[in-house]
Amino acid sequence: MLQQTQVSTVVSYFEKWMSRWPTVEDLAQATLEEVNQAWSGLGYYSRVRRLHEGAVKVVEKLKGKFPSDRDGLVEELPGVGQYSGSAIASIALGQAVGVVDGNVNRVLARVRGIGMDISAPTTVAHMWALADEIVDAERPGDFNQAMMELGATVCTPKAPKCSSCPLRSLCVAQQRSGCVQQRSSIKNHFQQHKESAEEETSTIPDIECVAGCDFCLQKEDWDESLGVQNYPVKGRKTKQREETTAVVILECEDGRMLLVQRPKGGLLASLWEFPHIALTEESEEHWEKTVGGQVTELFGVLESDAASRTFIADVTHIFSHIRQTYRVYKIRVASERGVCWPERYQGGQWMTREQFLSSATSTAMKKVLKAVEAQEGKSKDKKSKKSSADQPSKKQKTISQFFSTVAKK
Repeated sequence: MLQQTQVSTVVSYFEKWMSRWPTVEDLAQATLEEVNQAWSGLGYYSRVRRLHEGAVKVVEKLKGKFPSDRDGLVEELPGVGQYSGSAIASIALGQAVGVVDGNVNRVLARVRGIGMDISAPTTVAHMWALADEIVDAERPGDFNQAMMELGATVCTPKAPKCSSCPLRSLCVAQQRSGCVQQRSSIKNHFQQHKESAEEETSTIPDIECVAGCDFCLQKEDWDESLGVQNYPVKGRKTKQREETTAVVILECEDGRMLLVQRPKGGLLASLWEFPHIALTEESEEHWEKTVGGQVTELFGVLESDAASRTFIADVTHIFSHIRQTYRVYKIRVASERGVCWPERYQGGQWMTREQFLSSATSTAMKKVLKAVEAQEGKSKDKKSKKSSADQPSKKQKTISQFFSTVAKK
């Protein structure tokens, strides 16, 4: 849950999850639909699918025996990569392996003066090798968590607290900034705090600037105003892909809405959503024709119903690599009979609002429903105001009252 999601968001989900499935055996017995529903709102849904697959594999194929080291974790459990495997192996199993995340990358890049693109494969491999070299063999879990915490609270991306950093005297970035003159081995620094440690020569050589060095930040790339924040060096971010898709709310007379279940693989796998229609052209005029035709062709909606569709709003949702715009339409269908869905979906179901909100659905689809309800709320307000305006005020006389006969005394 903590991969790509903040602790403050995760806490309530974690507590509910552990209350419902306290053991790996309990989780293995759950359905994918149930775990998707419990995960709804956390995003990155491939995580929960792989978590469930891992539980099933541990129980059914590994006979309940959890892998005992990083290599076993990575090889045996779906969705467990180098980072997760290393974290579990060091923190839970006590294996002396390092962990590298964004925080650790930043600490090591500054302390060691690594000026190469932090995301380059060569740099990634070097960082992992360095993390494995320096990890404390006796307390690997504590060491790795301390390194991550150091990056999160002291060696921060902006306004780092260098004056209170325990690695200040070792930091190449600090030295280059003219703040520190002394350097020594990072491993020796950690070893000196162990009462029983013997003197030893570090196996990690200090980085020397030599001709053709790919790891050093070149003089022309150094920005004096940034100081230690010159590290780590980040490559250019991949621009988010922009996509526009029509989302159609098909609502029958009793208020239920058609939901379809996404395929088992890919983005938002197995989640329930409102019917989607791809919009490949850029012109709105073409979009309107596409929606009208596709709703009839793909979902079996009568042409008369499709023609009465209402445009609700554009809803934007940001995925990690996609800026998605949903053009939301609503169509009231005279009958649910005849309405179908394309084969790309696992199935379809007519749901009430309450059923939809309690099902395994994405945050994006909840935003779509919210936009529809907001638009309908505005329409009701307008009708209410118009109705009030048409009614004469109790204080204001009608025209007939002005000419009514007044009885003589």
